[in-house]
Amino acid sequence: MSNSEQTALVLGGGGPVGASWMAALVHELVANGVRLGESDVVLGTSAGSVVGAWLTMEPDGVATVPNLMRERAQWHARNAASRTTAFDPGIRQKLGFEKVDPESARRVGQAAIAAIPPISVLDAKLMWKPMLPKGPWPSQLGMAAVDANTGEARVWSAKDAIPLTVGVSCSTAAPGAAPPVEVAGSVWVDGGVRSGTNADLVDIAPGRVLVVSPMASDRVRHEEAILTELGHRVRVITATPFTDSPADMLNPRFIDAGVAAGTSQARDLAADLLAWWN
Repeated sequence: MSNSEQTALVLGGGGPVGASWMAALVHELVANGVRLGESDVVLGTSAGSVVGAWLTMEPDGVATVPNLMRERAQWHARNAASRTTAFDPGIRQKLGFEKVDPESARRVGQAAIAAIPPISVLDAKLMWKPMLPKGPWPSQLGMAAVDANTGEARVWSAKDAIPLTVGVSCSTAAPGAAPPVEVAGSVWVDGGVRSGTNADLVDIAPGRVLVVSPMASDRVRHEEAILTELGHRVRVITATPFTDSPADMLNPRFIDAGVAAGTSQARDLAADLLAWWN
């Protein structure tokens, strides 16, 4: 990039449908010359960790994410049908939208464990291996997750002694929808338990931060204010509404609509972002 400022790309959560919207948007922006893959930091939360992995490891593969997420949405549907322990859907639909303190996050994490037993590192690897690119964990890529025993957030990265597939599994362990992961002496759930974006966890010198979130929320606006106060220049992209409710983010019927919306938004935004980002 021509600008000497550091840059961070924040990719938020939003289930398989949100990932499809985000992948289409990112793919189209990159196709129009916006060099998102060269960001100094790429921070993914939940669905954003999947898109971030493809962007930083195999950029051409970002276009394949919607089809992979169609399979993931079908996986969610199959597992929901066979599950005997319920997780309050009202709690799940609020996750990521509101500010959550560690104790509240811990309680959600414990409820997630009660709803679905945690899986091992091996099972986590097997679950995500078919849906992620092959190769070493990129140095700029981080994935937010929450410790279900303390409620504290952690950003997994290449510095940690876990496979990338396990990092994605931790970050996408949505309470009541996907299994928590037992690794590194604790149990981990979706980073969206704390925030849908976790943009305030970005750790760079004052620079440019682009936040991409499938869903708008007060939490995103709060994090934008925090980053601005720290001296960052921040832009936020949220999806033009294409679903009926947050629950639709797990529904494969909305994946094509998400791709169309993401592609259209990227085309509208590309020229402006090209001047600001590159």
